[in-house]
Amino acid sequence: MEFAYSLDGNSVPVLKRYQVAATNTVLGRYYLKAADGGVGVVLGGTTDGTDLIGVNVDAAGTYAAGQNTDGSDNAKYTTIIVNPLAVYRARLSGGATDGTALTERTVTTASTDGLTVTHSGYDSSSPDLDEGVIWGYRGTNAGVYRKITATANGSTTVILAFPRDDAVGDTYLLAPIYPTRSIIAQTTTNNTEIDATAAISGDVEMVVVEMLLNDSSMDGARKSYAYIQFADNLFGATIT
Repeated sequence: MEFAYSLDGNSVPVLKRYQVAATNTVLGRYYLKAADGGVGVVLGGTTDGTDLIGVNVDAAGTYAAGQNTDGSDNAKYTTIIVNPLAVYRARLSGGATDGTALTERTVTTASTDGLTVTHSGYDSSSPDLDEGVIWGYRGTNAGVYRKITATANGSTTVILAFPRDDAVGDTYLLAPIYPTRSIIAQTTTNNTEIDATAAISGDVEMVVVEMLLNDSSMDGARKSYAYIQFADNLFGATIT
């Protein structure tokens, strides 16, 4: 994840440096408040953004609790963006591994009203992408997105019709999130991207401010993004 902007209009992130409780060499990971009995801030989990501190911009190095033999400071630190209204850009991944491309879903029966995308061989209800987003990747509706309102094995339904009938061979991309939706999304193994193949497990920890959903001309299978805000921010108004 990377800092995109702040909802208070501040384009420059506020950075603070904290002791950490674990080794981390990956940038763009989010950290949570220090645990009771812990030595410092802790890494968030794939579905846990409770009591968020922020997202790191440098590596913490190799953590060790014991003394260094040369007498140097054995604490490790990382620099974290702490703006409570920060919005972060998170890439939509086609799996649990960072950088995985989204899978194109191919139209097998052309639409006649723009309300149903038929894609035999793909089940959009497992995991269920209802209330998520579908957008045209190649073909007549390339670059156009709609909210998903019903899912099934072999088809995906929207309530606002796509502007044009699609054709056999056109492709779409899908994700389980949608602008302004509050979610508990599943992030990738490194917690830097959103796994668009995993079902939303609950509500509130993230809010989707907006999305950048690119078609094939912009390599949207690898370059589509959710802009998210963490709802449970330690420095915000939702401390638990």
